[in-house]
Formats: sequence, structure tokens, C-alpha cells
Amino acid sequence: MNNLNVAIDVFPYKEDIWSICDYSGEQIYSKLALPLFSLEKDEIKPLGAESFQQTVDSFRINIRKDLFWSNGDNVKAVDYVRAIKHICYDENNRYNKLLASVAKLGVETEIHNDHSFTIQTSWYDPFITQYLSLLNFSPKHEHDDDVFAGPYVLVKKQDNLYQLIANKYFMLDKNFPAVEKINYLLVEKDPNGEAFFDGKVHVSCNTAVNLKNYRIFTAKKNFVTAEGNLMMMLSPGIKFDKLPNHVKEILTSKINRNTISARYDNILKPVASWMSMYFDGSYYPLRDAIAYKKSSFIIDISYEDFYPNDEILEDISKQLSGFNIEVRKHQDKYGYWLSESHLRFEIRKIPQRNPVQIIRSDLSNISTSHAKFEKIKKLYSMLFTEALSSQQPEIFKVIDFYLRDYCLSLPLFIFPTGFFCHSSILENTLYAPGRKVLIKEAVSEN
Repeated sequence: MNNLNVAIDVFPYKEDIWSICDYSGEQIYSKLALPLFSLEKDEIKPLGAESFQQTVDSFRINIRKDLFWSNGDNVKAVDYVRAIKHICYDENNRYNKLLASVAKLGVETEIHNDHSFTIQTSWYDPFITQYLSLLNFSPKHEHDDDVFAGPYVLVKKQDNLYQLIANKYFMLDKNFPAVEKINYLLVEKDPNGEAFFDGKVHVSCNTAVNLKNYRIFTAKKNFVTAEGNLMMMLSPGIKFDKLPNHVKEILTSKINRNTISARYDNILKPVASWMSMYFDGSYYPLRDAIAYKKSSFIIDISYEDFYPNDEILEDISKQLSGFNIEVRKHQDKYGYWLSESHLRFEIRKIPQRNPVQIIRSDLSNISTSHAKFEKIKKLYSMLFTEALSSQQPEIFKVIDFYLRDYCLSLPLFIFPTGFFCHSSILENTLYAPGRKVLIKEAVSEN
């Protein structure tokens, strides 16, 4: 199969690889990407990197010598450094502060030769390889952002189409049969995979499946399950600090996730803590709030209009009404959270390996005047103490407890994804950064 058509329910709202931060955007741009590392089944492996050495205050990386831009030029160490600086300097970039350990800008990197550079760090950062596995940390060409180092090149971008063709100079999958052209087609609503069965696409959209038919789909040939990818959650909005304490207590302890899940044939997996996804899955339970019906309160919750966001919010609204809380919903345009809301209903990609990215995001919402701010800050700093590395799971658990206790972390459900896929495609290469989409014939998954 030389041409592959893939359904996408919405196109990305960011338009360059270094700022992409939405799920659909990651699916497309993963095929243009070549980060230094990859995450496979919670294991970090070199990708663009060949080897690395880490000390308390430095991180030296040697990149592969067989990396080429789509114009045939060699990818050099300076190209990765350029991308890192671009992200760190851009205050509007979601990942701007991710490499917080990097020393003062301007003196933070040293390029040794075409294939080796060192990042100077202000402290030991055990998560730096994990951060550098994000597709955003792909090399940046000196002159042309339309030149890519990944397995494919973006050649066409229209209202209903993103078209990619193979980078003929990409060497990492050169010995395997691969798709030569990928067309990402906009298919906004396709809950039963009709676009696949009608022959319009070879891969259906993996977030559009009707959850009430999910079990039926899993029994069908060509259906690929992808459980554990996405989390439904409530996160702090602009007006979060105006929530009364009793409302926060009700939110953290009185939303009955099991009842809501039952409406979807128990396909939605209830989650009370992010920690249930990591290490041994254990976490510290919260105390049960005393359900007094206090004075009424109107809570504003913003959301994006994708299935089944509105339905889930309706279920939550009905439950909260029993505690004299009225939910007022505000629909926001995809990627633009403009509503003056107390909370945002989000579907967020679940990070692999550990919850550090989630913890960082939640901590950014805590006020410095908060009674527990200094305690939580001290706990967080312990994650970066090399001598305490074996205690990371326990430190994460304690931080997670405080964040949930103050309503800063409100995970709700694991949202299962799944898609119909042509039998000739190796499914695990469809969305893997830095890999061509491989064809099954004569290819084993190993």
C-alpha cells in the first residue's frame, strides 16, 4: 500500500512541530518528528540520539550520524540545540518551562562537534530524557521550517487535508516496506467508522467511536483498541480561586464516576487519582466530605464540543444539583480556552512512565499564597534529588494527595480510543514519532 488515508476529527490549532500540543496535532506531526528519544512501553530508548551521559549539572548527547533533512543535508547537533532554544525562548510555547533545569539561557548549551552537544543544568533532572522524547524537541532547520528530519514531509495543507510524503533521505526504517504517502482527511463525526467501511479511509478516527458500541466494535475484524491513551478530567479555570471550599470538597468527593460509567456500558474507567496509572497503582484516599446542602452556588465549566464531553458534563451537572450546585456550561472553540470559568472539562493525553508532566501542570495552578504551597514546593524539589530517586513513587503519591485534596487535580475517567485499520498496516507504527508507517507484509513487530 503506497497511499494511506487516515481520518482525523479536527485539525491542529498550532502549525509547527515545536509548539504542537493537541492530540490530533500530535498524530499528524509525529510523522514529521525526530526527537532525541522515544518512549516505548514506558521504556526510554535513543532515537535521534545515539548515546548520552548525565551528571548532576550536565547532560551530554551524541546524535546519530545517519540523520538527514528532507533536502539531503546532514542533521547536526546545532539543529537540535536550535529547537531546544526556540522552545525555551518562546513564552507562548506550552513546553516553555519544561526544561526548567536548563541553566541560564545563553550559556546553557555547548556544541562540541557536528554530532555532540551538552546541556548545562542547574540541578540534577531525572526526567530530562522523558521530556526530550516529546516530538516537539525535533531538530529545527537553520533556514526553512518546511524541511523536516522525520520519516515524512508535509507537502500540502488544506481545510480538509494534510498530505505527507516519505522523506527519501530518512534511514531509520530503510529496510522495511513502508507507506509512501499519507493523507489525513477531516472527518468531523464518524461514531461508527462509516468512512472506513465506505472505503474513504484506511484508518478511522481513533477518538470518534461511539462508546456505547465499543464492545461490539472490539469483536469486529480490523478494530484496534488503544485503551489507556486519554484521560477525562476537570482542571482549574480562570475563576478557580473563587470556588468556595465546600464546593471544592463536594467536587473532590461526591462525583459518582461509577454511575456515569455504567451509562456507557462501563467502558469509561473511573479514576480518582493519576497515581492509579503509575508504579503499583496505589494512592492516598481523600476524606469524604460532609454533604451539607449549603447556600446555592453556580459553577461555570468550559468545554470543547467533542463527543462525549457535553453528555458527561450533563451527568455531572445532575449529580451536583443534588448538593445545591448549578453547572453553567460554556463551549469554547478548539484550542482556545477563553471562557471565564471555574473549571475546564478536558480530555488529555496520559503521559507514559510517570506523572511528572501532569504534576507540573497542576502545580502551575496553585497560588503562592496557598497554605500548603511551601510544603508542596519542598516535596516537588525532592523529586530532583538523586539520592532520593528510589523514593519517587512515594513523593509523587504525597504531592498527588495534596493536589486532589485542594481540587487542583480532578481526573474522572480513562477514555478508551479505538479505530478500524486496514489489515496490511502495522498499527503500532501509525502514530509513533520518528517511525514510518510500516506495512505488515514481511514485517514482524519485533
